[in-house]
Amino acid sequence: MTDIALTTADGAERLRAPAGEYVVRLSGEQTGGSLAVVEYTFPPGAIGASPHVHHGHEEHFQVLDGEVTFDLADGPLAVGAGGAVSVPKGAAHGFRNASDDWARCLFLLTPSGYENYFREIHQALERGEELDAERLSALRAAYDTVTL
Repeated sequence: MTDIALTTADGAERLRAPAGEYVVRLSGEQTGGSLAVVEYTFPPGAIGASPHVHHGHEEHFQVLDGEVTFDLADGPLAVGAGGAVSVPKGAAHGFRNASDDWARCLFLLTPSGYENYFREIHQALERGEELDAERLSALRAAYDTVTL
């Protein structure tokens, strides 16, 4: 049985992103692997993630502030604060901030594990590595995710 998980606002894990910041609100270590909750804040014009496909987990998004444009099979879809998008395993998607304001959204990752990808990005940035498309694709591949 998993204990009740709790992260205070001050106790969340803050991670650098190529643009903006990730905040791990709940990790798989806290939820017995069932779920991870990651908040992402990113600036105007930033690509949150180029198109990719997850084969190991589902990804659910809740837009908290601003507007996030999701690049889906049917074309781009702008989702404002309060909107949500659920992406099942195997569905191609990407997202970006095409607006003139900062955007903030929650990622609900089921099962957990992909939050470790964000940790690896943070560690690479802390080491001063360049995170070009090829490097990001290699990092994703380790988490059963294919860059398109």
